[in-house]
Amino acid sequence: MAGPASSTHSHALALATSQIHRCKRLEDLQQVYLQTIPQVINADAFGMYLFDDRQQIEAIFSGQANQHFLDEYEGLREEDPLFKQLRKNQQFIHSLGLFESSSWQDQPLHEFLCRWGLKYSIEAPLISQGKLAGTLNIARGGNRYFDKQSISAARFLCNEINYVYQQLAEQEAQQESSQLKGETLFNEKTQQVFDLAVAGDCNRAIATKLNISSNTVRYHIKQIYHQLGIHNRAQLVQYALNRTPRIC
Repeated sequence: MAGPASSTHSHALALATSQIHRCKRLEDLQQVYLQTIPQVINADAFGMYLFDDRQQIEAIFSGQANQHFLDEYEGLREEDPLFKQLRKNQQFIHSLGLFESSSWQDQPLHEFLCRWGLKYSIEAPLISQGKLAGTLNIARGGNRYFDKQSISAARFLCNEINYVYQQLAEQEAQQESSQLKGETLFNEKTQQVFDLAVAGDCNRAIATKLNISSNTVRYHIKQIYHQLGIHNRAQLVQYALNRTPRIC
């Protein structure tokens, strides 16, 4: 018979699943991942990385991880054995699911995590059109490994997030392809970034005014450039002089 702790965890898992499937935008999914998933999985840091078509970092969203940690990890990413395995198989993976404990301790990634008060990691794929479009990263410190309940919940929820991510990415692609010439569809946050960028604000100023990270600003700017078929701020200003985007 399930005890109170098991019942509470099952309820939290069901609630998180419901919130994932209610997401209508990729931005909503990012928020649910960083705000709700930590309530279900016993870990210390959470990250969502989105890639461009060449699998270069396009945006980073994180919880309980500072910018210096994120920047240093980017220098190590290509040597991250979990990421290599993820890119190869596009399947959920965790430290001791890939290595014996002694072998894991010899990995540069383990050394890096330890320097930041962490020790073990989980990585899961975000897939779009059959390609790796991003990763979900979870890490924890302490001497104890992820408990079985957390690994099981992480595997399940990451799979659910990936499923919804694929649906939203497909909807976004269809929306872009159906736009009328001379129009663009922005969500509210992207519109705010657009307006401030046109007004001449730099990314840092936009981040401060909208209370978001510079990485998030760069993500919205890339989305704007992609949707408008432009490549720089000068073209953005010229576009604004000629047309007025509408909010969807």
